[in-house]
Amino acid sequence: MVEEETRRPCDWCRAHELTAWHSSDLNCTVCPACGRIFETPLGEPTAENAPEEDLLPETPTEPIEPIVLGATLPDYDPIELVGSNRPLIKHREKNKYAELVLELERTGHAFSADGIAALEEIRSNYADQVADDTAHQTDVTLEIGMTPRTVTIKGIFPEDSSSVIGTCWDIVSDPTKWYPIGWPEQGWIHRRSADPSIPGDEPVVDAFPRLQTQTPSQSVDLETLREVTEPARYERGSRYYERGSVTDLEYVDDTLQATVQGSRPYDVQVILSQGSYVSGQCSCPDDAVPCKHIVAAVLASGDVEAVGGDQSLDTLLAAASAEELRSVLTEVADEDIRLRKRLYEEFGED
Repeated sequence: MVEEETRRPCDWCRAHELTAWHSSDLNCTVCPACGRIFETPLGEPTAENAPEEDLLPETPTEPIEPIVLGATLPDYDPIELVGSNRPLIKHREKNKYAELVLELERTGHAFSADGIAALEEIRSNYADQVADDTAHQTDVTLEIGMTPRTVTIKGIFPEDSSSVIGTCWDIVSDPTKWYPIGWPEQGWIHRRSADPSIPGDEPVVDAFPRLQTQTPSQSVDLETLREVTEPARYERGSRYYERGSVTDLEYVDDTLQATVQGSRPYDVQVILSQGSYVSGQCSCPDDAVPCKHIVAAVLASGDVEAVGGDQSLDTLLAAASAEELRSVLTEVADEDIRLRKRLYEEFGED
């Protein structure tokens, strides 16, 4: 048992799988799907079928036949489907029930709202179909990935899998049910938010202009950072910074807070003193401090100016009026439920 599952990203489709492994034949980390595709006659990872790295992909104009793994379908031969830029349907049988994992990872797209609504309708119809079956004793659920590249339908009888795949087929293969989202961490900032706007439309160099000039930031003490960081972690952290993995960057006083997209998004908090690294924390499972995510965040600190460096918070609050403080506190409390709870606990009646 471990405290946190480690999901490694596939170097080809960028899907995160617990069972990803390093392939000596391909000399890269692959998920089971890409391993089966690229290490068999299904296709080879050549420049011809590799996704472009730094551009949002063009959306196809015609349906793209998906690759189906883990299920046998009549009149279907996945060996004829060469190339990686295809949708994927993975059938997984788990004890009494099965699940379908519908992926657009390798196409550079995600399911649109219409696509998700259509898949939800399929889930609902199947749930109605098994509602009166006493042998079916679990919920039929639809789970959407953090970015909707992947949708999973759970609670399917294995004997019904082929028919459910058939109903999902048209949705998964239909590019009008997709929208371009870019390949993860390949030159574009990928935002984490509930905002339905398409992530991946902001070039890294716009967010971090130093990358374009390749000039070190005078505000970042690189020498100290290198001294306290294991060399391999420093190099990986540099690459994370350079490909735009640092987002949600806030720099207040001597505290730096950011999200760094690694195998999944990790929360980083760093204490700096005049640009020099002092200490840091990261939500990743790496025991080493600083880890590569902390390195990336410190490097990104050179792209923003710290707020509040010229005046202490105590001085700032002492100069503010009670009315101004009440107005700001009310506004922040409206947005932060934890702060509201704290205020009730501190000032509420016993």
